[in-house]
Amino acid sequence: MSTTVATPKFQHVTIIFPPGQEKFLRSFYVDVMGFREKPVPKVVKPLGWIWFHTGEEGVELHCVPEARTVPPDWTPHFCIQVDDLDTYRARLKESGHQIIEARALPFRPRFFTRDPFNNLIEIVRVEGDYIAAGEGAAGEGER
Repeated sequence: MSTTVATPKFQHVTIIFPPGQEKFLRSFYVDVMGFREKPVPKVVKPLGWIWFHTGEEGVELHCVPEARTVPPDWTPHFCIQVDDLDTYRARLKESGHQIIEARALPFRPRFFTRDPFNNLIEIVRVEGDYIAAGEGAAGEGER
């Protein structure tokens, strides 16, 4: 007897920020990045969590206060897909955030930035199938 199991899907991504920096976190993720804040359930509200809607229904960005800091050379990241890279590049530069250029991939113009708490974010515009272009995906750990 064969059982088909559905492929797992992301429900949320969690990042950390220093306690007391809620205003700074909201300013970056709402004003610069364009996310909308989502009310957190009453059961976790006392924990100080802040959640944001993403462009994918049911997939959230969770931000959790944490005394530990993200190391300066931290490369694990999440990636957001946008329609207009130039707008995001300009918003980030205007708000004083560094643009980290990424290795070029076919049909995937992209760059990285760090939020005010050093979480790494990849920003990409999907223009087509880069694997079908014959280049293949970047190897693990490559940016």
